Amino acid sequence: MTREDFIKAITHAVTLYVDAPDYFDANPQLRINPATFDVVAINGRDELEGIADNVEAIEEETAAQGDETEDATDWQATQNPDFYAMKDYVVKDKDGKLKVNEKAVEELAKTYI
Repeated sequence: MTREDFIKAITHAVTLYVDAPDYFDANPQLRINPATFDVVAINGRDELEGIADNVEAIEEETAAQGDETEDATDWQATQNPDFYAMKDYVVKDKDGKLKVNEKAVEELAKTYI
């Protein structure tokens, strides 16, 4: 994925929030898979469930024995998503409407690509 495509994916996810803020709970998040650059707008409760699932998967792999298990644990760790508060990627325009904070989106993309 190119940096421009990644920026478009982040912008699209933030736009989903901007267009329908009532769909989300009080803690909307951007979820990014650092291995695949998959970007999704989610509710805060989904973030907590995702973190719990990732911890559980790593704990299960750690409890097993052998090199294959270590490889699986390493792979799972690379798949653990990063979460970012949606509020950091929106701003209000002069009319008080939410819009994508393009500068913040570009800065976020720099941390990955």
